[in-house]
Amino acid sequence: MMKKIFFSLLFTLFSTFSFSQCVPNPIYQDSLPNVWPVSGFPDGTVGVSYSQIWTMKIPETLIEAALGDTAFVTVDTLGQSIYIGDWLVDSVKIMEVLNTPAGMSVDCNTSDCVFLGGTVACSDINGIPTTSDWYNLKVVTNLYSHGVVNVIVGGVPLTLPVSLDYYDITGAYDTVSRYMITVNNATSIDHPTSILKITNLSCNNNNFSFGLNSNKSEKFQLSITDVSGRNIHTDNITTSVGRNEFQINSPISQGIYIISLQNKNSYISKKVNAINK
Repeated sequence: MMKKIFFSLLFTLFSTFSFSQCVPNPIYQDSLPNVWPVSGFPDGTVGVSYSQIWTMKIPETLIEAALGDTAFVTVDTLGQSIYIGDWLVDSVKIMEVLNTPAGMSVDCNTSDCVFLGGTVACSDINGIPTTSDWYNLKVVTNLYSHGVVNVIVGGVPLTLPVSLDYYDITGAYDTVSRYMITVNNATSIDHPTSILKITNLSCNNNNFSFGLNSNKSEKFQLSITDVSGRNIHTDNITTSVGRNEFQINSPISQGIYIISLQNKNSYISKKVNAINK
């Protein structure tokens, strides 16, 4: 019923829930439901303390949650069409989080990461990451609301109180995969065995190109996936010592992708914001 795009705009990443020291910024109180920053979190480094704070505006009514689209807040029951867009959002709750970086947790400014409708909230993800990788956070959420419906049954008008939530309506919780954190290995002078580095990422007329600096000749399996994990392109490449340039002639539209290179000795991945030029 509610647009999934709203949940994708609103919710980011949560892990171990506890109270946060962050203070919600009141300048967003009159804003439409959203999250700030609107996209992206900075990369982290293994063994280095990490912290990122963001602010959320929770929708006050179901029509706000549906981003103004009345089709998503009009239900048909007992042969009657009923508008529920003016129902209040009681709360939104984080049910589960998958793919959180090891060593990191999330603190919310509310108990158990339950956010009341119409409020401004904040959270921060923090800790010391322990494992290098890219983490596409999957946040499982539920929205709760209540109201009354006026129906006519057998010629008798009835006013019925109704409580509902996203799970009851759709049969599943909403899962959001919008935010991602890349955790990089710490640079160490004790292990200078590879200078493998992806550079000069670009997307021009749907052709994807990148540079690769390497201090050795190696074979790699190249893969490009979107943020939902869908494979876009797979290939085998061989690097030479120094600067390498590669071009992928697969159609790639604008968006965020993960480019990964892997062999039995090395693994490297990088987040790509492909913009057609």
